[in-house]
Amino acid sequence: MTKVDLTPAFLIHRRAFKDSSLLLDFFTQEHGKIRLVGRGLRKSKTPIQVFQQLKISYSGRGELKGLNNWEVSDTPRHLKGECLILGMYVNELISRLLQEQDPHPELFEIYKKFVGQLSVIDAKFHHWLLRLFENNLLQELGYGIDFSYDINGEEIQENSVYEYQHQGGFAASVTGKISGKLIRQLLADDLNNMPDMQQLRACRDLNRLRLKPLLGDKPLQSRSLFFSK
Repeated sequence: MTKVDLTPAFLIHRRAFKDSSLLLDFFTQEHGKIRLVGRGLRKSKTPIQVFQQLKISYSGRGELKGLNNWEVSDTPRHLKGECLILGMYVNELISRLLQEQDPHPELFEIYKKFVGQLSVIDAKFHHWLLRLFENNLLQELGYGIDFSYDINGEEIQENSVYEYQHQGGFAASVTGKISGKLIRQLLADDLNNMPDMQQLRACRDLNRLRLKPLLGDKPLQSRSLFFSK
């Protein structure tokens, strides 16, 4: 029988299960993504909140275990509007891309930082913060690319333009839409060093190309909420 006490976690998805219970997907620091049954929680007066770090305890035999108790170990965080949409999108990425019980402690810290920043930074940084998270997610899952050198081994030049070649990296191209400066900005991973709007859109398109083979043909439900961004 498995028994885990007070492990750091974020709730990333929940849905109804049987008469009064919930199926709860958590992203945990020590055990990766896990699914638990929250018995009787559909009628709870203190529902478990998303975007808030918890400490959860669970136990059971077999694949589907039960949530025993939980406690909040974070500041209350109620995302609204665009922040909520972006948070839902990131939760859906984690739900779709992580394997069950495959620990990613570094990614957990990256997610924790993302959630904390999303609720407090100026709105103009929201989509750059998201692009940086997507890049870090791909890196942590083993799908990182070289941001220092192009596919020919030449150092990335800020004043040049590039195109992305799937699983290869960047290739210098006079018709490319990705600036060397943007590539350097992704490498720097600095929220305050944000590209202009044109390059931010190029970054969005780049990340979509990189994520598409992993996500398959099933569309992300949350993406439709901000498709025009």
